[in-house]
Amino acid sequence: MSHRTMPALDTVSFDAELPLHFHTAADAARCASAALETRLALAVLAAPNDENDSSPQQQRMEAKLDFALELGLQTRYPQLPAARHCRIGLEAIIWRDDSARTPGSSGLLQLHPHAPSACALHLQLEITASQPDGDGYLHHGRLCAFARDGDTHRWERWVFHQHRQRIGNGAR
Repeated sequence: MSHRTMPALDTVSFDAELPLHFHTAADAARCASAALETRLALAVLAAPNDENDSSPQQQRMEAKLDFALELGLQTRYPQLPAARHCRIGLEAIIWRDDSARTPGSSGLLQLHPHAPSACALHLQLEITASQPDGDGYLHHGRLCAFARDGDTHRWERWVFHQHRQRIGNGAR
């Protein structure tokens, strides 16, 4: 897919090349399972990452937990979706892919923020725009509200952290 400039978002955002896939018409059971998985993933992604404050024993324990988590996730997601150029903001996501989408439709965006890790976020969103863009389509999705305020806080913390990291690295 092309790496043309993405449209701007009205909030803090960052650009990335991440494995993602949009799933339309998820049923209630799938949405509930996805919400739980996303809640747990956001708790890890938004957690402070200061290895200097932990003991060697705690670091080994965390490494073992990370390993066990990754093994479990690899059985759930043996094949990651294709990496797509995207812009992720606090309230919206823009991405390019090969399929047209219908504005007004909703579904789950499966996003793997730390590929090749199988750790996934499943974000409920509504397609607000979808238009041809070169050899594919450019989609603009509005994030639906998280079921819990804590998830919203973690999402915001993670997006701000990614935004600041990219600014520090000289990228958007």
